[in-house]
Amino acid sequence: MSPSIGILVTNYKAWPVTEQTVLAALQHGGEAVRRVLIVDDCSDAPEAWTGDARVSIHRNAVNLGYVRSVNAGMAMMTEDIIVMLDCDARPLTPFVETVLAAFAADEKLGALAFTQTDDSQQLRPACEPGPAALDFLIGPSFWHHLPKRLRDSLSPPADYLCLHSCCFAFRRVAYAQVGGFDEGFDFLDADMDFSVCLNRAGWKTSFTREVVCFHPGSGSPQSTATRVIRLHRNRLRLLRKHGLMPAMPLSRVLLLARHAVETAVLLIAVLLRRPNAPDKLSCRLRLLGGVFNDYQTC
Repeated sequence: MSPSIGILVTNYKAWPVTEQTVLAALQHGGEAVRRVLIVDDCSDAPEAWTGDARVSIHRNAVNLGYVRSVNAGMAMMTEDIIVMLDCDARPLTPFVETVLAAFAADEKLGALAFTQTDDSQQLRPACEPGPAALDFLIGPSFWHHLPKRLRDSLSPPADYLCLHSCCFAFRRVAYAQVGGFDEGFDFLDADMDFSVCLNRAGWKTSFTREVVCFHPGSGSPQSTATRVIRLHRNRLRLLRKHGLMPAMPLSRVLLLARHAVETAVLLIAVLLRRPNAPDKLSCRLRLLGGVFNDYQTC
């Protein structure tokens, strides 16, 4: 008997986009999909889905945020394999056969990322290497401009992948074993943490090029500055939680130096009247002021 498949989609003030994603998931999932659960985070979803009886909508009584909404939805899922989609991660290809074959081929596979695309039509896996402290400490922009050989010598890449929860599938038993998503994370990096936890519990993570989702991103509203600050807050917590960060006094000095350099560069950009420079400068000043309290008061 084949494992059962359920689909979990989260929605926050993006119902028209969510509706299109669910319709696409039903189209490409076919009759093999046992259930589709939409978790609306106390926002704009209707009371009920009209049409396919397999689709249900659960509305949080209060706004819980993304991570708690995922866990609330998972508490209601009973299927063996869960396909999780962001509200704006619309499947473009059939996925059931590929997903079932991947999990059947490796009993230790805990989670499988899909491939995503956008208006550029470029294909990119919904995953990345495991987190690295140096990447965070000196800044991703500078880090990724270094030659790959130098980066690999300074910080050898992790031997596992961290999957993005925008479009991936996972075993419900693996989710349960690691305790689900860590609710200490504020939207960003909860999926990175989930992947690290799976790896440390003995599960594998992988990705497939055969399942493609259209995912432009920014399906839920938030400003760029807010996202940058949340990214720093969550990435610092992720690295510290898993023992990947150097001693905090040294780390804070390095982060302070990084933000000071970024601030100086952006100040020059403001004087030269570069587009968006004032907003970026304001964001870096907030980060500079938040280094010594883990970005909690940015």
